[in-house]
Amino acid sequence: MRPSLPAHSPRGLSLIEIMIAMVILTVVLLGMGRYMVDFSRTVRKSESRTVAVNLAAQRLSEIRASPNYSGLETNFATTETSIAGFLGYTRSTTITHVGGPRPTYTNDYKVATVAVTGPGLTAPIRKTIVVAVP
Repeated sequence: MRPSLPAHSPRGLSLIEIMIAMVILTVVLLGMGRYMVDFSRTVRKSESRTVAVNLAAQRLSEIRASPNYSGLETNFATTETSIAGFLGYTRSTTITHVGGPRPTYTNDYKVATVAVTGPGLTAPIRKTIVVAVP
């Protein structure tokens, strides 16, 4: 003999319980969607910034490695509007001479500043070095 089930025993979920579960699931999914949009935007900005920092560092390394101190302005002070492999990036290099030759001046050095702009950057990335006379 099989025991009979009472007439009032629950056999599944009620409509209210299903609606509450759907609302909770919807809120969680919308929150995750918003997080993913913000996360992908941050990743794109970070990638643009990393490229700009590397382009500035590359130019400063070239300036440091140059054996021609007197020709730094001629060789490097320029604005590059198209950089091979980096579409949309612009790199500006300025070199300022401070002081002059001795014995008249006690200081003789150059300040090199590189500014890089690119897609997704709200402000240019700037890096500066000081190059002393050899």
